[in-house]
Amino acid sequence: MTGRRGLGALLAAAAVAPRAARAAYPDRPLRLVLGFAPGGTVDTVARILAQGLTPVLGQQVVVENRPGAGANLAAEAVAHGPADGTALLYGVFSHAVAPALMRLSFDPLVDLTAVSQVARVPVFMFAAGNAPFRSIADVVAAARAAPGTVTYASGGVGSSAHLAPELFARRTGVQLVHVPYRGGGPAIQSLLTGDVELLCDTPQPATRTYIEEGRIRALAVMGRERLPSYPDIPAITEAGLGDGLEVQAWQGVLVRSGTPPEMVDTLYRAIAQVMAAPDTRARIEALAVEPIATTPAEYGAFFRSEVLRWTEVARAAGITAQ
Repeated sequence: MTGRRGLGALLAAAAVAPRAARAAYPDRPLRLVLGFAPGGTVDTVARILAQGLTPVLGQQVVVENRPGAGANLAAEAVAHGPADGTALLYGVFSHAVAPALMRLSFDPLVDLTAVSQVARVPVFMFAAGNAPFRSIADVVAAARAAPGTVTYASGGVGSSAHLAPELFARRTGVQLVHVPYRGGGPAIQSLLTGDVELLCDTPQPATRTYIEEGRIRALAVMGRERLPSYPDIPAITEAGLGDGLEVQAWQGVLVRSGTPPEMVDTLYRAIAQVMAAPDTRARIEALAVEPIATTPAEYGAFFRSEVLRWTEVARAAGITAQ
């Protein structure tokens, strides 16, 4: 009898052990892998998130910068890594565009699992101060009257600054001329000097000053509603051009597919707690970024829709990586 009881106890302990091990997650430091160099808004928000997650999870969360290949060296590292919840990908707009632009060693829709979207970054359509445009309707009218003459800048092929105008052009039936630059800085400078007429960009710290000085003109925010921080700038939906023109430069967290669901849930709940903290919200909102926390299912559906949407736009426009 004693032997049977001892065997039963061992079997019961063995059955409980895996659950106990999973309940202890995370039991080691985590890496938040980011596809950009230190500095800039994306890196700043990622670090704010990592700092907030460390005390909530009880383990150090370290930002690991892996720039290159349009942020896809970072994605590749996570997609090919262990599915143990220790490596988190800081996902951005570029990861939804990559399948249409380059040959990847992984499939984002198969090899990555969504945890939570953490930020929505508005995209504005700006006009140069010396451009004749006072509204979105002016841009459409000018482009229809003289196809191939209205120019827009971007900080690189496949960026939101490139694809947002392409989406706009295809939905409105006009032709715009893309003028790519090496980075967002030169792109905004080209708008300030009037070398190009349009730029779709996220708000930077100096954006409000440029608008107030009349050096650039904000024609619309590419969303369904006006922003409380920029109440005088109309939403793109107010232009009467139909739905489907909304664009956001989003940020979120993904992990290697196969990561146990309970780990994904633990991460999501921790992210939701951090993003609800007043200090975290204040720091992120100061960057003109909206902090949010969507469920894994919500972010997964959104991520899939973004990959399909921008793949269609890029291929229809014949855009390839350069």
